Amino acid sequence: MPSIPTIHVIGTGGTIAGAGSSTTTAAYESGRVDASDLVVAVEGLNQVAEVRTETLFATGSENLGPIQWRRLARRIKALTETADIDGVIVTHGTDTLEEAAFFLDLVCKPKKPVVLTAAMRPSTALSADGPANLFQAALTVVSPQLRDHGVLITMNGLVIPGWQAIKTDSVALDSFCAYPGGPVGRVSGESLVVFGRPSLSPLAGRFHEHLRNDDELPHVDVVWLRGGGERLLDDWGRTERKGLVIAGFGAGTMPDTLVTQITGTGDSECVVVVSSRVSQVTVMPETMTPIQGDHVVPSGILNPQKSALLLSLALDAGLQAPEIAKLFQTFSPDIS
Repeated sequence: MPSIPTIHVIGTGGTIAGAGSSTTTAAYESGRVDASDLVVAVEGLNQVAEVRTETLFATGSENLGPIQWRRLARRIKALTETADIDGVIVTHGTDTLEEAAFFLDLVCKPKKPVVLTAAMRPSTALSADGPANLFQAALTVVSPQLRDHGVLITMNGLVIPGWQAIKTDSVALDSFCAYPGGPVGRVSGESLVVFGRPSLSPLAGRFHEHLRNDDELPHVDVVWLRGGGERLLDDWGRTERKGLVIAGFGAGTMPDTLVTQITGTGDSECVVVVSSRVSQVTVMPETMTPIQGDHVVPSGILNPQKSALLLSLALDAGLQAPEIAKLFQTFSPDIS
């Protein structure tokens, strides 16, 4: 009888490990359920793979950030370099799932498949989606067809590239999609159908050396524009910020008063990335409000939260504005 793969499940809390006081309540506490208990609750999982578990964090993903994700990335690196592990699944909260996946894509060079999964309903809910998502993540991580697809997310029957994941709904089960691409696979029952070619990030593993660093990433402010909110940068010049992301309007437009303020910082060491507050971002030099200075960079298809992560890692690596601009150019809308 042929042996089945061995996968390692890392629990980090989130709704998938949440528990409420009843099966119908909307209120719950994240991270209450241990990873080993999550696995036990998934019928048929032991027929897909031999599963090992650990709980790395037990909290909501709103409490996770680059410090915790770096620790997670180091654990993934160690596990994927272990001979008797065939793949890794990470259970994570949905609030920062898209950022976690993007961060892991930027810093990891995994030698084995890595799949993230999550849930929109806690484990105690009447129709909890966590067990199905975990089962589908297991089918994904053991699939020979998906070994070269990079870090993936499997949720709600879809397999999507982790770096392209965006959350589009606060409560719906189909809250995640891939942008600018689409899913590379679909799960139905015990079957996984792969229909997309690899959609690898242009910067996959680019900041792998960050895993050797124990310092916090440079702080990057994110400013969300609103109509009539021109005074949001009143502290400009009094704050020694190295990076700023502006969530502008539409395709990167902003008020004239803000343009004047940023233009007056041509000698500033602060790199400004212009993104958009819309859910599916496209900001190009020709669509954003023109601003003089090589320290102002369009985000391409990266939303503000992903832009902030990439900018933080770039600043951490000591890159200057022209080099940072080239990084963001790799995420221009015409990427293949």
